[in-house]
Amino acid sequence: MHKPSRARVLLLSPQHRILLIKSRNTQLSGVERPCWTTPGGACEDGETIQDTARREVAEETGMTDLKLGPIVWYGEDGHRSGDRKIVFKEHFIVAFTPTEALDKSGWTEHERGQILECRWWTVCDLQESTDTIYPFGLAKLLEPILAGVYPTEAIILPRI
Repeated sequence: MHKPSRARVLLLSPQHRILLIKSRNTQLSGVERPCWTTPGGACEDGETIQDTARREVAEETGMTDLKLGPIVWYGEDGHRSGDRKIVFKEHFIVAFTPTEALDKSGWTEHERGQILECRWWTVCDLQESTDTIYPFGLAKLLEPILAGVYPTEAIILPRI
């Protein structure tokens, strides 16, 4: 079983909102299961989680003026690719941006085909939403982060 690493970015604005991206979440069967997730993606060869976080945020939002914080959560997300199971090692890292202005010009063809919407969310928005949001329980997990309280070690999230 292959376990590539991914950076998932808890991108926080000065208004204490988090950026989430709604994607088609197309399954191998072709069925779409739209959901909201944090920005991020797979680490390229030689990249650290921090390098990947910066690159992915720049690609997905156009933002390059980030202040990175710690990795606060870790989770594994499994997918099937033919007869092979892939488990992504997801490292959730805090990042602060001075603006909520987004620029989609750096999107890849895949992102243009899969991303449905980008939106800044408050904790209250997250609590009230009936949409599928990953990681599950994001509102509760996010509250201490917004208060500047970080775990001493990354919290292990339940498997999806």
